[in-house]
Amino acid sequence: MDELKEKTENGKKTKEAERRTARTAPPVRFSVLGSASALYALFYTFCLYKNASGITYPFFVAGTLYYFFFCMKSCRVPSGEGKRFLQGKKERAQTVFYVGSLLLLGLSVCLTADWKILWMTKLGIFLLILTQALRMYFDTAGWSFTDWLCRAGRSLAELCSHMNTPFADAGDYFSDPEKQGKYGAGKYVLLGLAAAVPLLLLVLALLLSADAVFERMVMKLIGELRLTDIALICLLAFLVYVVSYSFIRGLVSDVWTAPKRREKRGEPVAAITFTLLLALVYVVFCAVQIFYLFWGRMELPAGLTWAGYARQGFFQLLFVCLINLILVLACLAIFRESRVLKGILTAISLMTYILIASSAYRMLLYIQNYYLTFLRVLVLWALLVIAVVFAGVIVSIWKEAFPLFSWCTAGVTVLYLILAFARPDYWVAAYDASHVMKEAEAGEGYDDYGYLGGLSADAAPALVKYGSDTKWYTYPMQDYRARILNRSEKMSLRSFNLSLWQAERSLEAGSQSG
Repeated sequence: MDELKEKTENGKKTKEAERRTARTAPPVRFSVLGSASALYALFYTFCLYKNASGITYPFFVAGTLYYFFFCMKSCRVPSGEGKRFLQGKKERAQTVFYVGSLLLLGLSVCLTADWKILWMTKLGIFLLILTQALRMYFDTAGWSFTDWLCRAGRSLAELCSHMNTPFADAGDYFSDPEKQGKYGAGKYVLLGLAAAVPLLLLVLALLLSADAVFERMVMKLIGELRLTDIALICLLAFLVYVVSYSFIRGLVSDVWTAPKRREKRGEPVAAITFTLLLALVYVVFCAVQIFYLFWGRMELPAGLTWAGYARQGFFQLLFVCLINLILVLACLAIFRESRVLKGILTAISLMTYILIASSAYRMLLYIQNYYLTFLRVLVLWALLVIAVVFAGVIVSIWKEAFPLFSWCTAGVTVLYLILAFARPDYWVAAYDASHVMKEAEAGEGYDDYGYLGGLSADAAPALVKYGSDTKWYTYPMQDYRARILNRSEKMSLRSFNLSLWQAERSLEAGSQSG
């Protein structure tokens, strides 16, 4: 008995030692991962330094994808996931979708100058790249929504815990010739590159001062650089190198599989009780929406007009829809299976569509009276996203194996691509500016030029189209014109942005015709 216990304890210690070794041993030669990360850092810096929305952005996205694929093929990916990822038909189909979506998102960046869309697009690119990286390095088959969220958080935590590995692996590599093997020449290549960078900068500075034509050509490509810029470029490249190396190192060093499905222990009677009460409230509320708002068949309370009734509550209803989404997902994850509970959750999900329709209808009525803004466009888009997500939720209520995370990812990605390429500021300006003309003809006033003057360069073609009215020659519009032309004049070949270029041409054409 003691021998069996001792063997069991020794086996546990051996497995624990193997696990620690797998986590600490370099998964790939430093000469390979280090060189790839260094080149990626230089590429990243060239594409994005002081260039938030230039033509280099789609190339940066493509280069980032290539970096991840190269590392996957070169590194020791846990459990042979690299081979599975490259050979599976389903994985290849999903990869085509992810890669295509990422390239389209990268392309959309250089087509717009709207900082709101740019911020959302870059966040979407980050999340999609993170999701794609998890698919490349782990077997994600059977992962639940919660598994995806937990593993994404853990991968970022692994990045922080491996921040020392670029330096530790480099020291280990250069101090032990046996680990260099047949790739020992890589040591001298890296040393040569390190010595070449400062020398290259010095020679380039001398050549720029020696020939005006060469200087003009280089400045047109990269823009004017000062000494502080050179220091910031070196710092950015260094940080990108450390982060990218550490992220890949954390992925390939961590052996992780999705935890086994825990048995749901929640008593469904408790869930049925509170969801049933909530469903009854929704039934009454939805009846009010149908008879008062959609049909308008009943008399409103005294002092409340139809316009006032319709222009309230859309934000509250949007939050209620989000609460319903969290509620349904939580019930499916916690409580034991019950057909009654599934029926109630399905009813709540279906009534959520009435809430979505009510919120959208109120917002449309509000826009008719108070014009269009980016936030109002975003609310309508968010309601459409929630409608698509709830379609997958309803299926997952009755089919537990339904890939809800993939459904949500695909749906949100496609809908966001439509939003990003639509350039909302253009349509906001077109809608509002057309109403300026109508109100001017009717003798009414429009005084929200401050909002129009704060729009991005995407709005310039629409503003110029309706710019014949004398009211457009106000300070906000003159300031808008000067701001856009100033930004467009600073564009270089590297930072070329189609929206700014179109805005410049539209504003110049408008001033000539005026």
